[in-house]
Amino acid sequence: MALSDVIKKKQETGESSAKAKEKTSILDDVRIVIAIIVVASIALIALIVYTTGLINEKIVEIDKAKQTYANNQTKIEGLLSLQAQSEQFKDQKEKYDAMISTDGLDQRQIMIDLEKEVESYNCRLNSLTFGEQSNTGLVNQISVNINITGDYTDIMRYCRDVVTGEKIRRIDTINMSPYASSDTKEADIVIVEFSR
Repeated sequence: MALSDVIKKKQETGESSAKAKEKTSILDDVRIVIAIIVVASIALIALIVYTTGLINEKIVEIDKAKQTYANNQTKIEGLLSLQAQSEQFKDQKEKYDAMISTDGLDQRQIMIDLEKEVESYNCRLNSLTFGEQSNTGLVNQISVNINITGDYTDIMRYCRDVVTGEKIRRIDTINMSPYASSDTKEADIVIVEFSR
């Protein structure tokens, strides 16, 4: 029995050493190592592709944000420019408001003022008629049709000073024709007077 015990022990040790060899030889097998490398490579490539996609999406988002920022900067510059212009327009509005009469459109006073003005330019006021008074929402206005006679230069100086004077007025039409003598002209002028 001793021999059979020895054989059994050898067989048991052989089997256990074979099992031990099998356990340690799994990593020694080239096919398993290649399979592990292939799986790891595929996982690494998939991870690279996924993160590259995420990076590209973030780059697109950053580009959109940059474009939005640039557009907003342009809008801000435009608004600042408008704000500066707004201040200028407010100043101009105050000047124009000062130029528009607050006395109303008293036809009698307008007639007296126009006659004095025309005479101050060496011209004569022949006739004067008023159109209807209207309101534009901001100002009241009335058109005044006048017929004057005088030298061409005097009439033109008068017309120029009507539209460039301290008081805001507008000339809609001027029709000039020769009068009795060649030096004298007759002019039909439509002046628009304003009031607040």
